[in-house]
Amino acid sequence: MKWKALVLILILMFLVVTPVSAAKKRVWKATTVAKSAINSAGKFGVSAKLTGWKQYLNVSFKGVVSTSGVTYELIYNGNDTEQGVYGTVKPSEGNVTRSIFLGTCSHGACVSHKNISNIRLTITYKTTDGQSMVKRYKVKY
Repeated sequence: MKWKALVLILILMFLVVTPVSAAKKRVWKATTVAKSAINSAGKFGVSAKLTGWKQYLNVSFKGVVSTSGVTYELIYNGNDTEQGVYGTVKPSEGNVTRSIFLGTCSHGACVSHKNISNIRLTITYKTTDGQSMVKRYKVKY
């Protein structure tokens, strides 16, 4: 009789317990771009590239010192809903690359979004003479 109860308990344990997977820890950083990447005229420029397993969008800003500030907005569809990221680059930062994670993070653990599509990047910057400029990009996934 005891073995039947033990078998029943073991079966229930296997049915109730679900496997757990750990999320990858997110490291936040801005990478400095080499001086050779500055365009010859020193004008503002942006490039974007998907990296890794298409989990990150690396956005490189060049000629930021020729602006009075840059903002960026990334909007995309992921996990069956619209997702977004917003950020800034100060002229004092110089030429930098932002590595934007296409997912969500909480308490240092990150999970990438699934079914990503319709990636749109909007860059807004002000020239040193005060003129506001907007550039819109569509990123192929």
